[in-house]
Amino acid sequence: MRAFVLALAIISIPALAQTAPANTAAPQAQVSGRVTCGDTGQPARFATVQLIAEHPSKDPLIDPSKEPKSPEDFQKLVAQTMAAMMKGSNVSAITGLDGSFSLDKVPPGTYYVVAQLPGYLSPLTQFSMTERMKADEATLKAVKDTAEKVVLAPNQPAHVELRIERGASLSGVVRYDDGSPAPGVNPILIKMQEDGKWKQIDPAGINSTSTDDRGRYRIAGIGAGKYAVKAALATTQATVGLGGGAPSFAFHSNMGDALQVYSGGALREKDVKPVEVGPGADVDGVDIIFPLDNLHTISGSVVAKADGHPVSAGMLNLMDPDGKTAVRVALVEQDGTFKMNYIPEGQYVLHVNGASDIDLSSAPSGPANPFLAINGLSNFKKLKSYADAELPITVKGDSTALTLQVPDQGSTPAPGGAPAVPAK
Repeated sequence: MRAFVLALAIISIPALAQTAPANTAAPQAQVSGRVTCGDTGQPARFATVQLIAEHPSKDPLIDPSKEPKSPEDFQKLVAQTMAAMMKGSNVSAITGLDGSFSLDKVPPGTYYVVAQLPGYLSPLTQFSMTERMKADEATLKAVKDTAEKVVLAPNQPAHVELRIERGASLSGVVRYDDGSPAPGVNPILIKMQEDGKWKQIDPAGINSTSTDDRGRYRIAGIGAGKYAVKAALATTQATVGLGGGAPSFAFHSNMGDALQVYSGGALREKDVKPVEVGPGADVDGVDIIFPLDNLHTISGSVVAKADGHPVSAGMLNLMDPDGKTAVRVALVEQDGTFKMNYIPEGQYVLHVNGASDIDLSSAPSGPANPFLAINGLSNFKKLKSYADAELPITVKGDSTALTLQVPDQGSTPAPGGAPAVPAK
């Protein structure tokens, strides 16, 4: 249950860094204005306008300590969260057909006014979703240096005129090396920083661009700089059939099959070649090609080093030893086995963390999900936890009998304050 609560929190998070401290008591301030597109001179219709407080609140939207204790409480929380998402807040608005907006119940204070519209630049364009949520000093400074500042006094109206400029774009095709397109893939934009490192950014707040039936994509509203694009195989699929029963909806996700490829044909971040993008430029031909040959399967099991029994939960990371980054993630199955497909040839380190024995019959309701138990998000009893372990591997062909041994790390208290289960 708590996992879904956290999912709702994540869905609501884009407003986190922009939310002013709660203040429902009088007095209140009013601010209105208009947003215009710089390239056309026409109104910016249905753009979002946000007032970012000079000192943003970092309080969580959902308090994890207040987990609902009953289905009724959970339904109320879902309803409250959805209502907040649909209505927005007193410091955000959407412009009308004439580009105007109005906010009438704003707590007095100092704010920075930010407008966002797909394809156009905003002070937030250069940041990842994580940076927006953190709202650290560097993020706030960049906003303060470029956004319109407004000081709102109690019961006094203020007016703001904003002009947004069209950004640059990257576009291309995602396909397989036999020429067939790869629809439903979500390309992710990465930008080279001054120190030569790559950083993922989200021009529109949430990078949700997906390829069409021809495999084409376009990411717009970006600033000048050096960029590349990465994408993973579309291994997560959801389909809806007919009828209202469970069989009419199918969802499948296998993180262990999500081969990631970079534009220019690179399979590892260190080999990526950046593309130079000028202000307002439209750069096409930034293609991603998924290879079909020389891909292999690795599989095996995770067992306790002490007695060799398979563990029932854990998470595996296939690490690139050069970049020290995870190129693939998968879960340990309930019988201790794991499998990853579409692995390019090369040197890797297979790392397991969160390995544990759990009582799969202990969940009060719902399907067993060892992943939630690993992260302490369910009521499964964790019988025993193990230390992390690594296994260097060389992939030249299929490896189907790998064994990772996890050592003991002592006893672990079961959830709910139950006595600790002694380590075997």
